[in-house]
Amino acid sequence: MKYAFIANSSSLTPETYSVSYDHEGNHYFLAAVHGMKMTRALAGKLAEEGYQYLDLCGDYSEEKAKDISEAANGKLEVNYAKYSEEDLESLNALPSADRYGVIILGFDPAEDMVRLELKSDEYNTYIAIAGSEKEAAQAASYMVQEGIDFIELCGYFDRDKAQAVADAIGHKVPIGYCG
Repeated sequence: MKYAFIANSSSLTPETYSVSYDHEGNHYFLAAVHGMKMTRALAGKLAEEGYQYLDLCGDYSEEKAKDISEAANGKLEVNYAKYSEEDLESLNALPSADRYGVIILGFDPAEDMVRLELKSDEYNTYIAIAGSEKEAAQAASYMVQEGIDFIELCGYFDRDKAQAVADAIGHKVPIGYCG
């Protein structure tokens, strides 16, 4: 399987802010872009390279996700991060959102949780590829301990599964879910 996550930024590009991870024939790619034109171009490229899943950060909307899916000729399952009203309120009230967590439930996951980092002057992204829902909750706990401002979960996590992760960390940070 091939999975990608795109975060929108004010200045970053996939050439300056991206990370890949391969395990057991599965490929994970996370990158930042700035703007819809760049997002559409990257989605088209990912579709050409055989990616099946694309999750977008909470800066995207349902309309933008549909536009991006069209740019990929419908070859990608495109999701975008959504927040409960309470979490969106908390997210919007953050004085800073420069420490960003992303948790992915892996395909044929490694025995141990994989942790990756991307750093820049604009923001830092801390990524966990977890092997189970329990491990995803543990990753969220680590992220909270490390001072993450908010977390976004991959498309596997619907509202109920995201709620379980939020409950596991005592709702200490806003959590978005793509499922």
